Amino acid sequence: MTLVDYIGRYWAGAEIIYGVIIAMTFTSVLRESPVVLDTVMHRVALTALACCIAWGIVDGIFYSWERGYLFRQENRIIELSKSEGQKESAISLVGEQLDDTILRTIPGDQRLNLYRHLVGYLSRVDLRRRMPPRDSLAIIGGTFLRSAGAGLIVLTPFFLMDDARAALLVSNLLGILLLFGVGYTRAQDRRTLSRIAMGFGTSLLGIIIAGITIALGG
Repeated sequence: MTLVDYIGRYWAGAEIIYGVIIAMTFTSVLRESPVVLDTVMHRVALTALACCIAWGIVDGIFYSWERGYLFRQENRIIELSKSEGQKESAISLVGEQLDDTILRTIPGDQRLNLYRHLVGYLSRVDLRRRMPPRDSLAIIGGTFLRSAGAGLIVLTPFFLMDDARAALLVSNLLGILLLFGVGYTRAQDRRTLSRIAMGFGTSLLGIIIAGITIALGG
């Protein structure tokens, strides 16, 4: 299984966006100085990369924690569904899980009827096994690779080029291309023009967020 299978396409793509924004925020400080020593430039780049790595690991821990919580909630619902006296509690918990999805477009009474049928099905299924440790490791490793990988791509010019301004320009271009790629691949519509529009939209959003973060001293 890939990270997308665990946390979904949206949040898997967001990890790349986070890495790009973190890296661009750190390297923006180099814009203020016309001349930057190699040691300073490398120190900024390494610090930014370390932050991307930390973000990926911490995010993965939280995603893993959330997935474990959902496993316990699902088992709780199944247990309640099997008890005749607890079915209403099961229906209530199902509603908590599903009311904030596409099902909210269905009128309340019809949605409640749907939940009753669903609880009936759940009463006949087995409890889910506990989340295997390898799933937690896969989630943490996946978020680490996406965040750190995106950061490394954006920061590579600072390790290969001596001119800080030129490196910053190439770095920003790489970041924008990464943001575009995330939007393009994350688009639900299969039409090329829609995917391109989504790519440009994601790039613009990432630039705006990075700009706000920089302006606030982030």
